[in-house]
Amino acid sequence: MGKRIIVRNAIQCKHCGDIIESCYTHDFQTCSCGACSVDGGHDYLRRCYKTSPEEDYILG
Repeated sequence: MGKRIIVRNAIQCKHCGDIIESCYTHDFQTCSCGACSVDGGHDYLRRCYKTSPEEDYILG
């Protein structure tokens, strides 16, 4: 299997509804309520959350 390509690195916060997207390497973005963050752009996926992925965000 070949290398996977990240087309869009985005999530939507389930608490405040913000859609946040990381567009380039080390582009760390946090939603307005601070419940979740995304990083990595098209190079890697990093998602941060307060409680759990299932409770805090939806994949964008």
